[in-house]
Amino acid sequence: MNDTVTDTPPTAPSAPSAATRHARLAEVLACPACHAPLHGTVVCAGCGTTGRRDGTRYRFGGFEPEELKADALNRVKEFVKTRFHKVYPTAIKVLSPVMDRPGAITGFLKSFDLDRDLVADFGCGTHRRDERVICMDGGSYGNVDIVTDLRRLPLADNSLAGGVSIAVLEHVPDPANHVAEMHRVLRPGGRMLVFVPFMQPFHASPHDFQRYTEVGLKEQFPQFEVLDVKVGAGPTSGMVWVFQEWLAMLLSFGSTRLYRAILPLTWILSPLKVLDLVLAHHPMASQVASGFVVEVRKPA
Repeated sequence: MNDTVTDTPPTAPSAPSAATRHARLAEVLACPACHAPLHGTVVCAGCGTTGRRDGTRYRFGGFEPEELKADALNRVKEFVKTRFHKVYPTAIKVLSPVMDRPGAITGFLKSFDLDRDLVADFGCGTHRRDERVICMDGGSYGNVDIVTDLRRLPLADNSLAGGVSIAVLEHVPDPANHVAEMHRVLRPGGRMLVFVPFMQPFHASPHDFQRYTEVGLKEQFPQFEVLDVKVGAGPTSGMVWVFQEWLAMLLSFGSTRLYRAILPLTWILSPLKVLDLVLAHHPMASQVASGFVVEVRKPA
C-alpha cells in the first residue's frame, strides 16, 4: 500500500533467511475468519474458509483488480510496482517530495531480535525492509508473503512480537478495524510503529480517506499504550508536495491531461525536502508536518 515514506532500500534476497521466514510463518498461520490454526494448509477445518498458496506466498483476499484501476494515477503506480517492485522503493525515495525521519523504521526493527521475534510489515507495498520480516499487503507484489485484507489477517492471536504500518491507515475507510487487528495478532508487550500523514495532498493507493493531527493520532489506539509520537516527515515535505500540486494546476489551465503531464516535471523540486533534516526538529514542526510516527505497545 504505502508509497510515501521509505527508510532503506530492499535488501538483497537471502535464501536461508527467506526459508526461515516461510517456516516461521507457517507455524502461526490461522484462519482469517475464525482464527483457528491452519497448520500450514490454506483450508480451515473449522469454518471452511479457503485461501490459496502460490509457491511460498499465501493469498487470503486482497485488492480486486478494479480497485487498483479506479484512480488514473494509481493505475500508473500499480504498473510500475508490479513490473519493477525491486527498484520502486528506491525510485520513490529519490523522486518523492517526502523526507521521512532518518532511521525511524530501521531503528525500530533493530529493537527486536529478528532471529527470534516474529515481526510483520502491515501493508508493505513493494518494500522488503528485512529478510526476516513478514510482508503483508492487499497487492500481490513480488516481495509479499501474505496477500490479504489487513482487517482479516490469517495469523493466530498473540503471534507477533511487533509490526510496522507505514502510510497505510490513510488509505482505508475503517482504520479502527485495522488497529483492532494489529492488537489481536500482537502478543502482550508487542509493539507497533505506525506512520500516518498530516499535510499531504490526495494520493490514492488505491484509495485515500483521511489525515491525522498529532493529537488525533494518539486517539486512534485506545487498546494500546502510546509510547511516543514524533514528526515522521517534516514541514518542508508537506510544503513541497502541496506546491508541486498547485504548480501543476496553475500551469495546466483547467486541463486534466495537461496537469498529469506537468506534474512529473515538478518532481525537480523534490530535493528541497532535505531542509527537513533541520526543520523536522523545530519545536513547532508538528504544526505543518507532512506526517507523524507513533509507537504503541499492547499492554502486558
